[in-house]
This record gives sequence, C-alpha cells and structure tokens, in this order.
Amino acid sequence: MALDRYEWLGKLAAVLPDDALVMSTYIGAVGFEWAHHTNEHPRSAMLGQMGDVIGMAVGLAVALPHRKVVCLDGDGSVLMELGQLVVMGQEALDNLVVFVVDNASYESIGSGPKGPRPTATAGTADLAGLARAAGVPYAATVDTMDQLQHELDSAFGDSGCRFINVRTEPGHAKVPPRQSDGFEDKYRFVRYVEKTEGIRILHLAQQDRQLMARPNALD
Repeated sequence: MALDRYEWLGKLAAVLPDDALVMSTYIGAVGFEWAHHTNEHPRSAMLGQMGDVIGMAVGLAVALPHRKVVCLDGDGSVLMELGQLVVMGQEALDNLVVFVVDNASYESIGSGPKGPRPTATAGTADLAGLARAAGVPYAATVDTMDQLQHELDSAFGDSGCRFINVRTEPGHAKVPPRQSDGFEDKYRFVRYVEKTEGIRILHLAQQDRQLMARPNALD
C-alpha cells in the first residue's frame, strides 16, 4: 500500500505547530504541493539540491533547540547522501522530525522512455532500517493513513528525534506552480527566523560596512 502525497502532506500541514520551521526539498511535486498547502508560508525553506535537506535540517535544529524542526525530503535525495543519516543519528535531536516522501522512483528528475526510473527503495533498500542502523533513535515506515496519523500525533505530541518514511504513490496533484525561486525563499525564510527569534542573521558585507563608515558616504 502507499499514500497519496497531496493528501498526506495536507494532513501534516494541518497539524504543524505554529512555531515549527520546515526544511523541504524544492525539487519536484513535493515543493509545489507543500507550498500550495501552506500558502507559501515563510517558515518553510525550500532547498533545490538533492542530498542535503536532512543535513540542513539537523543544523537548524542544533541552532534552535527550542523550536520543532520538520524536514521534508524524497527517497532519491536521501539515497544520494546517506551520510546525513549518520549525522542525524549522532546528534539525535529531540526537536527534529524527518518525513520522507518515498515514491520508489526518480519521478521529478529521472524519467526515461519507460517513465520514471526506480530508486533503490523499489527493491530491497529500507530507508527506515538504514536510519536505525545509523543511530537514529526512532525510525518507521508507514503506508496507511492510520499509521501516518499515529506518527503525526507522536511527532508533535512528544519530543524525540524521528525519521518517518512514508510510502507514497507516484504522480502529482494539479496545483499552481510556485511563485518564488530559491533566492527569494532563502531571504524570506531567514528574515522570518530573524523576526520570530529577535536575532540578526544576515549582515552587510564587509565592503559595504566600510563604505557606509566613510565620511559623506551617501553624498
């Protein structure tokens, strides 16, 4: 069995805590469908590279241990850099929850004459098993809505480092394309964190600070 991605992402979006931050893959339908469910909320950082989403989420969770960090990644992206699971297991951060959209295929980037090429999870690879072997305290695979609901209740009702692999049907919902790109996403997300945390992350470049410090710099 497998779940409809648009449907289960909607369930996740509906129970996301108000102060949670999200690291999501930008690639493919995951980013489009998540943006549609969340109305492009600035709490979500969209990453356009495969193989780094979990690692970035770990870093964010380390930096902000008082906030829940949710990671959305794809099976192909996780498989590209399994070392991220080792770091996730070593850190074992109580405020980090990873959800993997496992559709067993390279649906967004790997289509050929016969359709999307399969990932290793179409065969014997078990991402939750790999996560457990890497030291992640809790890892599970779900393929029913009841199982997903149980994991959502646990993820946001308790603390704990969790890796949830969601078996997902291939295909995508007919949602509008996103209205921003990676550059805008970065600044929008960082400014949101700055505002909600009351901190400064982005600063003027050194040459700009030097320029502004000169007498009559704006003349």
